[in-house]
Amino acid sequence: MTLPPPRPQYQGQPDQYRPVQQHHVAAQRQDKAPTLGQYWRSDTRTAPGRKPAKWAGRAAFWLGILAAALFFAGTYILGSTFVAAFAAPVSVVAVIFALIAIIAGIGRGLGIFGLVFALAGSTIFWAWLDRTFG
Repeated sequence: MTLPPPRPQYQGQPDQYRPVQQHHVAAQRQDKAPTLGQYWRSDTRTAPGRKPAKWAGRAAFWLGILAAALFFAGTYILGSTFVAAFAAPVSVVAVIFALIAIIAGIGRGLGIFGLVFALAGSTIFWAWLDRTFG
């Protein structure tokens, strides 16, 4: 009667228990932080075959344009402080959506433009600008 060959995970005689040491590959160490461009390109929050979400960027963009239009129309064209005052809360909401878009990566490009338009339509921003630079 012959003994069966030893199992592949053991070395030595079949009656001796000596497991083979597993060779683990360590993760490569990252020496430097990614650049901003690499970070933006690495943002993949989409399922394969689907378009990426852009709702926050679109909302920030259109609310920012609305806030800027209301502010400039109320201040310079109509001369109505009510219309310009209505632009302030719209601008705040646009800034919130812009921050969501930029930080979370949900329509970053439109979110940046929405932030610019929201600042242009904010009485708080223009007052700060006037106070700072006179």
